[in-house]
This record gives sequence, structure tokens and C-alpha cells, in this order.
Amino acid sequence: MLAAGLFALLLQACGPTVYYVRPPDWKEAFRRDSTIASYRDALKDVTIFIDPGHGGEDRDGVGPAEDVVEADVNLRVSLALRDYLKKAGANVMLSREEDKTVPLEARAQQANANNAEIFVSIHHNSAGNPLTNYTTTFYHARPGQPGYAPSSQDLARYIQRDLAYAMGNPGPLASFDGTMSDELIYPGKGFSVLRNTTMTSVLVECGFFTSTYEEQRLRLPEFNEIEAWGMFHGIGKYFQAGIPRLRYDSPLVFSAEDPKLEIHVSDRADILDESIRVYIDGEEQGFTFNRKTGKIEVSPSGTLSHGYHHLAAQVRNSNGNSSAPFELYFAIGKPPVLLRSTADPAILPPDRSAFSMITILALDSTGTSVPDGLPIRFRTSNGLDTMLTLEKGSARVYVYPGREERVTFEATNGPVKTEGLLTTSPDARYARGIVMSTDGKAVQDAEVELPGGAVVNTNERGEYIIAGKDTEGMKVVISARGYFGRSETLTGRPIQDPVLLTPVAHGVLQGKTYILDVPGDDAPAADRVDLLTLRSLRNLLVASGARVAMTEGDGALSLKEALALNNNAAVFQFDVAENDREITLRANNLNESRNFGVRMQRIVPQFTGVGLNRFVLRIPWRYELKNRQQVSVTLPVPSGRTYAQQVAPLFAWNVAWAVYASILASEDYSSSGAKMVEVTVHDKDGNPAPYVLVQLNHALTGMTDNVGKCRFVGVSVDEDEVRVFEPEKYVIKGVRTEVMR
Repeated sequence: MLAAGLFALLLQACGPTVYYVRPPDWKEAFRRDSTIASYRDALKDVTIFIDPGHGGEDRDGVGPAEDVVEADVNLRVSLALRDYLKKAGANVMLSREEDKTVPLEARAQQANANNAEIFVSIHHNSAGNPLTNYTTTFYHARPGQPGYAPSSQDLARYIQRDLAYAMGNPGPLASFDGTMSDELIYPGKGFSVLRNTTMTSVLVECGFFTSTYEEQRLRLPEFNEIEAWGMFHGIGKYFQAGIPRLRYDSPLVFSAEDPKLEIHVSDRADILDESIRVYIDGEEQGFTFNRKTGKIEVSPSGTLSHGYHHLAAQVRNSNGNSSAPFELYFAIGKPPVLLRSTADPAILPPDRSAFSMITILALDSTGTSVPDGLPIRFRTSNGLDTMLTLEKGSARVYVYPGREERVTFEATNGPVKTEGLLTTSPDARYARGIVMSTDGKAVQDAEVELPGGAVVNTNERGEYIIAGKDTEGMKVVISARGYFGRSETLTGRPIQDPVLLTPVAHGVLQGKTYILDVPGDDAPAADRVDLLTLRSLRNLLVASGARVAMTEGDGALSLKEALALNNNAAVFQFDVAENDREITLRANNLNESRNFGVRMQRIVPQFTGVGLNRFVLRIPWRYELKNRQQVSVTLPVPSGRTYAQQVAPLFAWNVAWAVYASILASEDYSSSGAKMVEVTVHDKDGNPAPYVLVQLNHALTGMTDNVGKCRFVGVSVDEDEVRVFEPEKYVIKGVRTEVMR
């Protein structure tokens, strides 16, 4: 006769003898009911989601004697566990209650949609060795990794202990307590059902159906019920130990960039102060905790950018149980309601050097671009995971699919997401080139203008791509702010020859900042010569790589705002005087201002060409400009005593060139060895064309005089490529150059 509690089943035929123990509180119905009742207070109204693994089309897990199909055993154990939990008052749902196919993603989605408190996925394992057999319970990720939840490891320990005891199985040798991270099985990913659920989640491998011995136990319904009983005990004890509950008590949208956040914590057991952790965007934050009220008050460690921010918190009670995963998104300012992504190109050749430019656009509820600084997380299916920052309304990143046929990507800010797909094809048309400066630097944001007017830009490495087009013999124009552009004829090769651009004026103005101002409260007329001069000077400075802040035009800054935003920037002011016949220069009393004015007195006569020859340097007192280099230029208006109205555009360009040349001289630029380029322009009838805009090497612009000539004096160029702005009306008749000394 067998010992008490030990049940021996001798299989018919020549199969092995199978032993297992009926748990004392399970083998008799009244004791079973009594045990279930003991968990009723802890489990009443708790929502539990059970996931019987595999099923339907997925029935490949078969034991060595073909007596067991894993999918069927998983379902029998799950149904028994469901019944025990329901009798204890729990609200139980299953991903399947029959043999049918349920996609992995759908299992997690069902649990999330039903706000389950815990998720238990039930499986049985396999191995090549028929002697291998043990019980293990998995949780997602590891401490410190994204997605790790201490509560999942807590639940895993409870289930593992009672399940292994009920089955009489050991745990794996690789684990101290029988629990394991799913990272050990799938590094960097883990199990899909654990990765994609938002609650406390575990996956249980009860035993090995590939074990010759275990297969014979698993085929017995009574043994399956004992498995479920072990898990029921673990789940019941887990909830009896108490689960700290966290509740967010603050608004979800703040106008201030330093919001105060409140989280309320409650539990039957005491909360351990030292266990409290609060994170914003993955960074741990300081807090205060009022044990009496259960309130956690959080102050961010710094100001927060506009957009969504991720808040996470965890606490642990005196019984050792951690709070369930707690995370939400709150927003600063106007958060994005829509992210849009474009991939250029979306189809690439299967080449390791081929990449796609992904552009992300973020819009708020008004359809307006979200302010700069918005953090955007960008991930791809081939392993790229990085944070982008919105600048000038968009963010850009480069993805290299290599030889993979499909690469998916997603960009997220809080709950807002955009997705896309890149594919590779050997038939894809694709060309890649690079734009460099003659000083060896990559030229970012250079424009490559294609036939028809389409434009592609270079990235921070100076690279550009042209997709979907045959580039053999294609003529393009490559230009960039601060550089002389050039025309190029492309080849049909996937890798184009590098293009070198020469910095305008040796790059002495790149990175410099200037403020251009029109004083006065009245809005001047659009054709005022001071405004024409200001706009012309702006074009010259920007083409030379300088930053320009203007106080004229729609949405322009005030002078006060421009001064506050641009520390130490020199200020150039332009005005007109009805009664003056001369150009008047004024400067404040700083040495650099007076020296600049004196320099202009020498340079201006070389450019204006209107017979004005008296220059007066006056030093007014302007308090807000006392510490800035400041020069003002007052111009005479067109009149019978000065110059004709039709000459005003040319006069403005000449004054702008005079100020521009003075700025170059003040930056120690020497024109010695540079070229003077003289361009002659005629109309279609062959007559000299006055007052026509001409551009040199896709950068600097000037205007022809009354005999159709335009001179670019003292600029550094290697080649002379000139064009008129209205080629349908005018033609370049001739170009003359000489080296300046």
C-alpha cells in the first residue's frame, strides 16, 4: 500500500510508472473549498487574465510518445485555474477557452483592454534531452531595463514557489528561486506577451512535455488540476500580501515648465519610505512623502520642454510586494496631437551604404507646428533606438536598412505615434553624394536643386540622396548658405563624385550675427531706399553665412527683443532724410563703432556712384546701444538734387555693398588676390539692361548700372558662374574678371 498522500498510477502496457502527490488541501472537496474561501477577501473583484499558450494552428508541441499536445495541456490547466479563481471571487478572462488560433499581439491587447491587474501566460516547455524537466516562471526584462516591473518578479516568485511544490519539480539550475528574466531567452526583446502587456505579467513554464516521465503526468487531467492548484495558491498569497495602489492626482496638461505633481499611494500594509522611486522621462526625481495622507509630491529637477513627458513611479510595502506598473503621460504647453513621418526614399537598393532620410513633423490641436525642443523617441525594427529633438518644426534621422527586405520604424511623443516602412529592391533607383567645403568640412543643409525645381538637402555629414530618378547626365545646382554654389552634371553611378564648395569671403562671416534696424514708429513705405538697402544688405550677409536679426517686416522682432536675443551683435540702422543731399554716418562712442564709421567714409564713395562726396560722422547718445557696436546710415531720398527715382534700387544695392565691404574689412578680410567680376547684361533686343539683378555663383547678388554692368568686387571665387533673375527677358552678354591687388 502506498504512503499517505502519494498516488501511484501504473500505466498499462509497458510504460513507466508515474508518481505525483495530491496536495493535502486539495484532495478532499471540503478542504479545497475551505482553502479557496481563505483567499476570498484578497481576490474578490480582482481582474485576472489567463493566457493558455499556443492553440489552433499552433499545435507543434508534441511529447515523445505523442500522448501530449502542449496546446491542449495549457488549456486544461488554464480552465482549472479559472474555476478556482472564480470560486474565490475573482473576475477571470481567458485569451481562449477552446482550441483556436489567437495571435500573440491580440493576447496582450485583450488583457490591456480589460484593465487586468495581472496577466498569467501558461505554457509547458521543451528540450532536446528527454531527461530535462523543471518548473520556471518568467518576468519581463531585468532591473534597470525598459519594461521591467518589480511587481512582475514578485508575482513570479509566489507562483513559482507553490507551483514547483505542487508538481514536485525543481527550479532551473540557472536561477536561485526558480524565476528568470525573459531576456535570457530572447535578448533585447523578451516574450511578446510580457513585453506588450501594461500590467503585472508572468509566463509560466510548468514542466517539460518533451520529458519521457513528465509527458505521462501531463496527460492526466487530475495532474493538470494540481498544476492549476499550485498556481492558484501562489496568486492568492500574492494578493494577500497586499498590492500598493498608486493614483495620479494632478492635471494632465500644464502651462508652466516646472509643474508640481501629486501621486497618492494606499495599501493595507505599511509603505517603505526608502522604496519610493519616481521617474520623469527615465530620470529619477526628488519627492516628499506624507505617510499620514499617502501623498507623494514631486518637483521636476529642471524645466521641462513642451510636449508629453513620461511619469513612472513604484513603491513597496512591508510584506515585500511592489506596486503594479504605474506610468502615464502629462504634457507641457500645447502637446502634439499628430505626428507625421515621411521617408525619402521609401524604397532603397539592398546596399549597406544606402540610407533613407526620415522626417518627423509634430502638430498641435490647432494644426500648428509644436515649439522646438519636443523630445521624440525613434525606433526601428533593425535595432535603432534614439531620442530626437524637434527643431524648426521637424526632426530628422537617417536609417540604413542594409540588406533587410523590410524595416519598420515608429516615432513617438508620449501616446502620439507615427509609423512607417522602408523596403529594399535591387531595381530601386538611388544615388548618393556628398558636399564638402574646400576646408574639409561637411556642408550641412546644402540644397541640391534637381531639374524641374525639386530640392534635396544634405544631412549633418554633407550627404544627399536622389531616389527614383535616372541620374545619368542629370544637371543639378548645389548651393549652401555661406558658400559659393556650382552647377554639376551627375553620373549614373550609385555613388557620385564629391562636390567641393568655396566659402564666401573665406568664411570670415560664418557664425557672425548682425542686427539690421529701421528706427521710428511709423511703418515706412515699401519703396523707401533705406528699406531697400536693409533688405539688400541682409541678402549679402546671409549669403556669406552670417545670422541676421531684422526689425522690419511681418512678425519681426523689436529692437529691444533683437538686442536681448543676440548678445554682442553689431547694430546697423538705416533711415532717410528728406532734405539731405549726402549720406550721413552716425555711431555711438565705442571705439569699434567710430573706427567702423571712418572705414565706411573711405569705402562708400567706391560703390555709390551718385556724386555724393561729403560724409559726416556724428556720435549720438543711445542708451540701449551704449555697449554695442552701432552705426547708422541716413540716406537722401530721390529728388532733383540727389538722384532719380528709377535709380533708387541701384543706389540701395550700392550702399548695401558698401556696408558689406566695410563689414568684411572690419573682420580683417583682405581682397588682395581675390577677383573682381564684371558682368554685362543686355535685353533680348541687344540693348544694355540697367537695374537687373545678377547672381554670382548662386550666392552673392548685385544690380546692373545704367549701362548694364554689375561688378562683384573683392570676392573669393574659383569659377565664374553668373545668372540673371529674369532669363526670359535678359541675357549675359559678357563676363570680365581680374585679380585684385
